This record gives sequence, structure tokens and C-alpha cells, in this order.
Amino acid sequence: MVLERRRESEVIPQYSLTGDLLSFLRCGLQYRYHNGSELPPSRPVQLWFGEFVHGAMEAAFRIWRDAAPRPAFPWPMNITPHRGTAPAGRSDHDIGAIGDTIEGTLRALGKNPRSSVVRESAYRRVERAINELGPDLFPLIAAAEELVIGTRQIPATLGTALRARLYELHGIIDVVTDVELTGAPDSNIFKQAIQAANPSLLGRFEVIVDYKGSRRPGTGHPYWQQGDWQVQTYAWLRRQQPGTLPVVAGVLIYINELAPTADDVEQLRREVTRRQTDVLPANGSPDYYQLNTWRPGSAVPAFSLAFRLARAIRVISVTEQTQTTSALEFDRVVQDIERCVDAEAVRGQIIAQWPARGDEESCAACDFRHFCPSPAPRQRPHVVVAPSAP
Repeated sequence: MVLERRRESEVIPQYSLTGDLLSFLRCGLQYRYHNGSELPPSRPVQLWFGEFVHGAMEAAFRIWRDAAPRPAFPWPMNITPHRGTAPAGRSDHDIGAIGDTIEGTLRALGKNPRSSVVRESAYRRVERAINELGPDLFPLIAAAEELVIGTRQIPATLGTALRARLYELHGIIDVVTDVELTGAPDSNIFKQAIQAANPSLLGRFEVIVDYKGSRRPGTGHPYWQQGDWQVQTYAWLRRQQPGTLPVVAGVLIYINELAPTADDVEQLRREVTRRQTDVLPANGSPDYYQLNTWRPGSAVPAFSLAFRLARAIRVISVTEQTQTTSALEFDRVVQDIERCVDAEAVRGQIIAQWPARGDEESCAACDFRHFCPSPAPRQRPHVVVAPSAP
């Protein structure tokens, strides 16, 4: 009997769908520097703003779910001043108290807002999200922050020495099932949006939900396609978990649309002119008038709740074919990352081996823009605090 020689254990790279793959697509060089020398495993590149939004929304949902009786909306917001003392007498569901907890967690990880303007903008948007989305969204969520994980094959690359044949892909999602959706009133904005995108829903199914700490991208922007790929790949990962139902749709929630800034309004005007957005105000409506008469430097338009919700909620239908196609797209992203890893190891250089391709938003918040070979131009301060809704 011939015994095979024991093979060395294979290292399987671990990739987060948002923290690694989407971050690499936004800027490979920024991803590499944030990732340090630990390849693998990976380290998320997400900025403070996005993590604060995700954390606050998840914390708010858990407080609402576990409270008896459940606190009615709208929830109050008493923010702790920057480097100040927390206001006395706040309830557990005070959005300021929720924010304190999330800020403390991020601070312990070395993550802090870049300015007081960014911090105030994050609180304003979270307040809108909790009070305007929470009443309809929270009753639908069957499972919050569910880990989804799967293993896929890395496509072979000619001339590149791959570290492994397989890679591990993971992410975290919220899940809505057919039970919660069916039991919701017909006036529920999420039920309406999901049924409008999938009018023939039958049987048992799931819908996945993900928050985006950004505005709704234009239909011609790379982020638009990447959002679709993300939902489809989350759906594929969800199906790899035991005991799950088929995923028929995904919901991306663009939090910034609830409290747009002057920059957001200016970008929306350009997208409407170029026909690069799928949600625009109806001709002759007050929102249409406000958008077309607005001028830079004036107050941000007070768009209606209906228009802001339509901009914030994006439903993406999911099929077996779309899941497969999108997962293959991310296989190629992993292939590109592995190619960069190999090139860096062979040549001993970083900048020349990782693509620098950030947009204005990514570059404005990047610690490495001062020596980047191709930084995006900075035309104006990026974040402007939106006024309160009437």
C-alpha cells in the first residue's frame, strides 16, 4: 500500500463582500494601504460614516424588538456634544444615546469621524432613517445581522502564482421572510415596493436588506451596477446556509437620500438632465419645482417624504441566473486582487501594483491622497449638513 505524502495545509483567503471586494473596486490602492500587510485575512476599509449608520440602525431595531411596550415613533434625539457630557434623563430609545454607544464602539477600534460636520450629518441621517423608515421596516425584519458565508473557486490566472484554489466570501445582512411581508398592512412602503418589483410572488421566500451610507447612484455610475452585484451575491451566499428559503429580492436603502445635502441635490440635477436616474420628481410637482429652481448656495430643498423615500429604497429582483452571473463577477474581482498580491510579492512594490481609481468622495476621505499617483480633484467641501425636515 502506497501512502500519499501529506500535503501542506492550504491558506484560504477570506474576503468580505463590502469591506474587501467593493472597497477594491472603489480604489485598489486605498484598499491595499488600509489592509496593511495582513493578506489574508482582510480588514474592512469602510469609513466611519457607513459603519456608524449600520450600527445605529441595527441597535435601534434591537431596542424596538426587545422593548415592552415598544416605543412609539418618532424617537427623540438629544446628541452628546463633541467632547462634551451626555444630556441627562435620556431614554434607551433616544437616538443620541444609541449614537453614543456606536461611537464608543468605533472609537475603541480606532475609528472616529473626520470632522464635526460629518458627525452631525450622520446623526441627522440616522434620525431620519429610524423615524421615517423604522415604522414600516422594523416589523418586517425576521433576522438581523445574519452572517452569510460561502466558498468559491478563484479563476486561474495565466502567469500568476495563486495562493489558493478557493476563497471564502462572507457578509452580514438583514432578512425579511414571506410571513412578515404577508402580515404587513398594504400601506407598508416596503411591501408596496417589493410587490411592485415582483408582482407574481408566490410560495415561501426571503428578501434581504442592506443599508447604504450614501446617496442613490446614477444609473450610469459603476456603483449602480455594483449594488446589483452585491444584492445578487448576498442572495447566493444566503442560499448556502442550511434551512434558508429562496431569496426573491434584495432591498438597498440609501440613507443619505433621506437628508440630502447641497452636493446631493446638485448631482441629482445633473443626473436628471442626462437621464441617468430612475427616480425623479413628477413633472409639475412641488418637488419638481424645488429641484429646478434651486441654486447652489441656497437652502437645500425640503423634498416631500414620498419623494425622499422613493429615492432611498431600491428593490432588486433576484433569480438563479442573476445570482450566478453576479457571483462570477466577484470571482473576477478576487482574481484581480490575487494578481495584485502576487505582483507585489514578486516586485516588492505597492503603488505600481495596485490600481488607484478613487472618485472625489473616496479621495476626499483618504489618508493617502497626498502621495497618490492619480487622486480625484477636490472641488468643494464634500459634506454639507441638511436642514431639518418641516
